Amino acid sequence: MKNSRFLITLVFIAMFVGVYHFSSPSVEVMAGQMIMTGFHGDGTNLNDENFNAIQEQIIRGQIGGVILFDVDISGLLATGMDMTEAKKQIFSSNIKNPEQIKKLTQQLQSIAPKKLFIAIDQEGGEIQRLKPEHGFAPIPSHKELAMGDVKATYETAYDLGQRLSKLGINVDFAPLLDVDVNPESPAIGAKNRSFSPDPEIVTEFANAFASGLADAKIIYSYKHFPGHGSAGTDTHAGLTDITNTYQDYELTPWKKLLKKSSPFATVMVAHVINNKFDTLPVSLSKKTIQMIRDMGFNGVIVSDDMDMGAIANEYGIEKSIEMAINAGNDILVFGNNLTFDKNRGRDVNETIVKLVKNGKIKKSRIKESYRRIMKLKAKVR
Repeated sequence: MKNSRFLITLVFIAMFVGVYHFSSPSVEVMAGQMIMTGFHGDGTNLNDENFNAIQEQIIRGQIGGVILFDVDISGLLATGMDMTEAKKQIFSSNIKNPEQIKKLTQQLQSIAPKKLFIAIDQEGGEIQRLKPEHGFAPIPSHKELAMGDVKATYETAYDLGQRLSKLGINVDFAPLLDVDVNPESPAIGAKNRSFSPDPEIVTEFANAFASGLADAKIIYSYKHFPGHGSAGTDTHAGLTDITNTYQDYELTPWKKLLKKSSPFATVMVAHVINNKFDTLPVSLSKKTIQMIRDMGFNGVIVSDDMDMGAIANEYGIEKSIEMAINAGNDILVFGNNLTFDKNRGRDVNETIVKLVKNGKIKKSRIKESYRRIMKLKAKVR
């Protein structure tokens, strides 16, 4: 009975929000489209307060997208166990099996007042949330794909895109344009996430991967601008300065692909610091993000996870949101997985609204991102 009343309440909220959105979008509504967050729950427990929280944020339009994870890192870290031992245990988050994913995405999409971005990191190799042990077909790493031919990479990505579409997932944060400058780079090279140390090969194979996803009507994301492949540390943990390791040729794939990208393209910006461009992390640097626009890209720009140590530990939530939006990010990603708060999306939305009211972010800046996002959403199924 209690659960029935909750669902009825959500329906009435959805009806109200739907009418409100049709008239004139408020700052809260527009800001909501700029927020993508992770959540806990797989949709199988209707009494799960964490899952109910994300549903309410979707219905109220406080967020415009979600990102799925197979492992709850915050739960794993909270055990205090040795990481090697902890990783042997299952800390489930959103993903169990294909049928469960279909039901989950249908449920979330059905309550959204506007089309919902449902995103995932499905690069291949070590970075794939849809794993074989849960009944999903494996994807080779970028490095492995580049050992084959370009046509096979396109076919792999197209097949992946079709499968994602059937699951109700419409955004894949791939492919990487990072050049493998440092094979030992903890976030890129050491995980075989780069196609090659040769920027021309990176360009060729990334284009094939992106084209496959686009032809399957899946939004893709070139990442991590302006290049993360030389980094000696990981932005998940803290500040990563690549000023002395960055190579000019790392911009080659970006210059070649951004000016001819499809309508399904987005760009994800890194949290690295490169003093050759600016003293701020790229994700907070208006000067560096403007380079993306100067290269001819007019689509949606997405931040890397704002919960990463490089941002969260250094700038705090409110200041980082202010800086990221003013720098030119259209969508702020809060993975909500390194640390977890069931109301993360709601709180971020309220922070953006407050920053606009206080004059720290112009309403016109919010409108600009809102228009780009809604144009992109019109492309997806």
